[in-house]
Amino acid sequence: MPFLPYISDENLLKHTGTLVNSVSKAQKRIDKNIYGSVIDPFSSMIDASTQDIEFAKWLEQEKARKAQKALQNALGDFHQNILGSVTGWVNAGQGGSYDVKNSEVKIIAEIKNKYNTLNSEGLLSVYDKLSSHLDYGDSGFTAYYVAVLPKNSTPYNEPFTPVKKKVARPSRDDLRKVDGRTFYGIATGHENALDQLYDVLPVLLDQLEFPVKKSNLEHFKDLFDRAYK
Repeated sequence: MPFLPYISDENLLKHTGTLVNSVSKAQKRIDKNIYGSVIDPFSSMIDASTQDIEFAKWLEQEKARKAQKALQNALGDFHQNILGSVTGWVNAGQGGSYDVKNSEVKIIAEIKNKYNTLNSEGLLSVYDKLSSHLDYGDSGFTAYYVAVLPKNSTPYNEPFTPVKKKVARPSRDDLRKVDGRTFYGIATGHENALDQLYDVLPVLLDQLEFPVKKSNLEHFKDLFDRAYK
């Protein structure tokens, strides 16, 4: 029996392996060359002092912060790879007008891991790219801007109208923004597809020799439930 009903075990394990290997490499790179990019001495002094910690402990926190940033970037690619491997979907790769496409149901989507991955200029750029593609590319398609992790746990599927200087981009029925749980349901035909992916992740990590501590599982599940009420 497959791990998930909407993606092959081969692709699921491959994409999860790519994710953890990417993060592991980033952690090693950061640990080896923490001074590779300039560290703000003012910020570090104030941060360590307000926490009342030694510099060595602060430096470990800085390494963890940089590693977390690398993980967030890698998670965006992970979701793009997973959704691009669902039957009927194609992963468009990097640098195009969109990330994934399904010609059968006429949908294209830009995938980001978290609601605050992009600043206002980045959101405007996504809107303009998707809008231009709808107008001059695939006729009759609907485009989605997907933030897998929503801001306030509330599901949404609504017009995508980012704002510049208090002026919103025009609302159009074929250009929408949506949370990750909702879009996974749209893309796979399984309403709880994102929940299923989360639930199988500990098994996949164990097979890839990155086991999740059992004592942590309840806490992680609580975080998931808080993110997707």
